[in-house]
Amino acid sequence: MKEIVAIIRRQKLHETKTALDGLGFSPMSILSVSGRGKQKGFIGEVDPVMDEFMLDEADVDVRFIPKRLISIVADDADVPKIVETIIKTNNTGYPGDGKIFVLPITDAIRIRTSEIGLSAIK
Repeated sequence: MKEIVAIIRRQKLHETKTALDGLGFSPMSILSVSGRGKQKGFIGEVDPVMDEFMLDEADVDVRFIPKRLISIVADDADVPKIVETIIKTNNTGYPGDGKIFVLPITDAIRIRTSEIGLSAIK
């Protein structure tokens, strides 16, 4: 089992959920998060020649960008299909499209029934 954690643009959440639902991957957790990536929260173009010192000294608005975090636990065999769907749905070609992390899950337990492993997530 793996956990797929995707951080995406807020406005892409509905489209992403719909695409994943269409593939049969409805169980997911969603959180509102804020953060910044390589562009350090800049909106629009940043001079790539600017170094860290210049960015610190620049009179610009550096902020955290609101995003959505999606967490899905799935069978190893389903991971490529889920990742591909998230990429297709969220790729705009511009900075800020997001990140996907795939992490190992050692076990899962459904509290209500005490099911363990894959049966707990299906």
